Amino acid sequence: MHLLFNIKVKKLPKQAAKMPNEDNKKVLSDIGNSFLSDIIIYIYNIIMKVKKLKVFDENPTSGVCNRYPTPKNSFVQPCLHLVNGVRNSGKSFLTAKMLNQFKKDKTFDIIYIITPSFNSNKAYFAKHIREENAFEPTGDSIQKVIDLVEKDRDEFEEYLKKMELYKKFKKEFKMKSNVEQMDGDLLIQGYENDFFNQPPKWKYDKVEPPKSLLILDDCLGSPALLQSSGLVKVATLNRHLAHLEETHSDRSACGLAVIILAQSYKMREGMGIGRVLRENLSLLTLFKNKQEKQMDAIKEELANVCDVNLFDRAYNYATAEKHGSLTVDFTPKCSRQVFRKNLNEVILFDELVCECNNKK
Repeated sequence: MHLLFNIKVKKLPKQAAKMPNEDNKKVLSDIGNSFLSDIIIYIYNIIMKVKKLKVFDENPTSGVCNRYPTPKNSFVQPCLHLVNGVRNSGKSFLTAKMLNQFKKDKTFDIIYIITPSFNSNKAYFAKHIREENAFEPTGDSIQKVIDLVEKDRDEFEEYLKKMELYKKFKKEFKMKSNVEQMDGDLLIQGYENDFFNQPPKWKYDKVEPPKSLLILDDCLGSPALLQSSGLVKVATLNRHLAHLEETHSDRSACGLAVIILAQSYKMREGMGIGRVLRENLSLLTLFKNKQEKQMDAIKEELANVCDVNLFDRAYNYATAEKHGSLTVDFTPKCSRQVFRKNLNEVILFDELVCECNNKK
């Protein structure tokens, strides 16, 4: 009978009790119907008979996860992260803090940015992003970044092939008593690649598919960028960009993490954050927003993926201070760590239960 005690009750206004007009009768009727519905569901759960069939019982082979290696308390990468706040709310400062942590954790090998204001924000971004990797927002700027990610992919796969060739060369070199006895083609390749002196070198710190990040800063008001196919591509396929010929490091693609800094969550058609992009977010960071319509739009869309009541409590707490922010993690490593204040303070709710021990 536990479910009966969790039924929500709506308290009627005092005047409604004194004068049972048609509106009040409707309210009473709604409450009665809701109560009756809960009872029926409870009874069904008790008396429902089921028979399990011996079909559809074989689980598929687990695939690759396409995730970048990250520390325990870091966000899952590659992400699609919207940082939303009005001007001077602290978006760039918060993003710079993330970049500092990414560098410390070696989360990314290379970072790109598309922005009309790179020179103005050099204090935040310059030590993490080389100028040749900063682009103005144009119709093809996102595609240029995708092309560079794919170029990195090609170089990585070429490196892997050279390493296989190097191993073959070294084995042949050890087996033969002198160089003249080696296979001619292999010997030429050894000379061309300087295998006698050193093995091939990969350009990044660790031998794994390249890990890339793209920042879109203050550029979603650009019609050229908004109308480009690249924006939809990174919104829907960012984890699968730059597919690999062979799986490596539990990844079938290089992928591309994306962080978007925007002043509005939702604007008139043709401007702001598109619905396709919003629906694919893995992270959402919000600063204080006094526009009720914007907040209503956010909560309406969040209702499908998280508890709006918990969101309200977390948001009010996290944004109470100046420049305070709330981050909602839609793919948390721990199911209790859905809400964070200022990135590093987890807001814990009893309603969110840790399921880490249940994960296989």
